[in-house]
Amino acid sequence: MSVADAITSVLGEDSFADYERSVYETYQQKAEQEIAEMLNLLLSSMPFLLVLKRWAAKTACRFHGFRDITIRLKSGRSYTVRSPVFLKAKPKRKRGRAPKRHKRALRHLGLELTGIINQVSPALVEICVSMAVLCPSFEVAAHALQGFGIRMNQHLLQNLTGRFADLAMNVRCACFTEEAWRKPGLKILICVDGGRFRERRPKRGKRKKNQKRQGFHSDWVEPRLLTISEFDGQGKKIRSISPIIDGSSGSMDDFFELLEQHLRQLNLEDASEIVFCADGGPGIWPRIDNLIDQLKIPEAKRILDYTHAKQNIAIISESISKTLKLSHKEAEKLSGQIKEKLWNGDIDRISDIVRERLSGKRKALKAALKKLGKYFGDHCRFQYRAFKENGLPTGSGTVESAIRRVINLKVG
Repeated sequence: MSVADAITSVLGEDSFADYERSVYETYQQKAEQEIAEMLNLLLSSMPFLLVLKRWAAKTACRFHGFRDITIRLKSGRSYTVRSPVFLKAKPKRKRGRAPKRHKRALRHLGLELTGIINQVSPALVEICVSMAVLCPSFEVAAHALQGFGIRMNQHLLQNLTGRFADLAMNVRCACFTEEAWRKPGLKILICVDGGRFRERRPKRGKRKKNQKRQGFHSDWVEPRLLTISEFDGQGKKIRSISPIIDGSSGSMDDFFELLEQHLRQLNLEDASEIVFCADGGPGIWPRIDNLIDQLKIPEAKRILDYTHAKQNIAIISESISKTLKLSHKEAEKLSGQIKEKLWNGDIDRISDIVRERLSGKRKALKAALKKLGKYFGDHCRFQYRAFKENGLPTGSGTVESAIRRVINLKVG
């Protein structure tokens, strides 16, 4: 007797993989039939219907009877349930305007309360949204779901993810309030940064006769991200605690309101260290100062990201080298000298070096001093040696990584 014959004689299938798959499918189908029956029982129960009617009264809806509707459960299979529907009140007609079409007049409030979105159960929503987030596109996510036996159109997947995101926005801050963030003695690092990508905006008006597509405008958009993480005594990120990552594509003020909402969820009063770290982008640091005052955390540290500081100080070094036409060796020596002063936080000494080297070069001296005053004005943010010795981070690598993963690779 062969191995295949032995397996077939015991399991009744040609291979163990086939047996495993058939068992899961059988019991999953039984489980989903029970779920559909219990959902029908819930939707038709009088106590649940009374709750729905009270909720409907607050949302300008009235009970309109029961209707059969198809929902999809975790396996992707469809089941029919009898759902109570509610009719939305028509909007009041404005004087002098033609009445608009009454969109989405019927609402399945029972399904909405049970977490069913677009006729998809919460368990299947979790799988679909997770796949949409992990995959580079909705098309790839739809193909990946087929590997799990779930057939999902990419446009439906996109719509489902969008609806889930809209609902999640209402509880976005509460979702991050893990118990780990409420412990005393936290060392909290708050980083903010912005990315850039082009957003398509369809052109208005009718499409021309010989034009295949309507066309679009591609405006630059600057979404902003925040990361809140914990660090240890050496200033390194604690990887066992998931960081808080969130963002906004609105105004800078809206973004900092979001940051304030997140920070108010944390135990800032008992934190041992609170550090704000960002680049020198316009408008960031005045808002950080205001936020520190609003949260009443005057002990919070302000650190300008060391990598951005080096990049900006390099502009001054290159300006001196080009103006004085220094050799490569002399330019390297000057750059190293200025970087060392930057690490020590000695901005005044860098200013002295600029004046000594560019004396007599009025235009270049004025430009270099203007750069120093504008970007390196607050010397407290550049004490990198002292920060390192005290176990504080000197860079905003967490948010830079988030910008790359979220904005550059996913959104852009």
